[in-house]
Amino acid sequence: MKLLRLRQRDQDNFVEVPEIAMDCHLARSESQKFYLVIGSRVSILLDETTLAEPEPELFDQLWLRPSISSQERTGIFQRWLTNLTEAPVLTAATPVQAWASFWGAYSPVAPIIPLPPAPPRPPSIYGHLPFATTTFPETVIYRWEAFPTSRRIDRSVNPPTIAKDTYAAPASEAPFAPTGFAAVARFALPNLMPACFRWELQPLAGTHLECGASVPLYGQSGGGVEVKFTSLTNNRCPIADPIVLPAL
Repeated sequence: MKLLRLRQRDQDNFVEVPEIAMDCHLARSESQKFYLVIGSRVSILLDETTLAEPEPELFDQLWLRPSISSQERTGIFQRWLTNLTEAPVLTAATPVQAWASFWGAYSPVAPIIPLPPAPPRPPSIYGHLPFATTTFPETVIYRWEAFPTSRRIDRSVNPPTIAKDTYAAPASEAPFAPTGFAAVARFALPNLMPACFRWELQPLAGTHLECGASVPLYGQSGGGVEVKFTSLTNNRCPIADPIVLPAL
């Protein structure tokens, strides 16, 4: 599995694109190959080689360790990101468009017989955020991401903002996603990387959300409760550095 860095222009473009799941997008190259995009910055080609070999260096990265300062973590992460091989030009794709490539990537490696075709994607996802609600003055929302800095949470403005069409979860979900991989399973993410960085968000009272249960998707169990911010949202206070969770 090879991690590729999105070009800066593509990174900026994906910040404006609705997520398909928490911290995740799907993308297509000019050669009509499909990619998983994580954190609007890193992509993974979706084909029969995706899972052929484990990624050997991710867990050696210092930016995943809780014992360093936020400033050190940000610098180390940025250097790691800069050193990744650059991805081709990518544009957003829908789950319908990428469905066959996604299932091809997640199929068994080197099968002894030809694989059957990918199952058809259902026209809609039953139970996926079917309700609308608004926040209270004391509402706390959490969001799990794969990287220590976020492209969808802007702490540089006052008040801090959360991008439109950003997924998260209510505070009641925190005990059920204590590790990066637990979050991937709990929220049925297509993300192959552990979501080790948990942000605490406190949106203004009356913020509109979509909400519902996370149904099994992308080979993950689901079962968690999800929300999605339906518009650019102001946070009612400064947003702290993310909590660093273990991967396992």
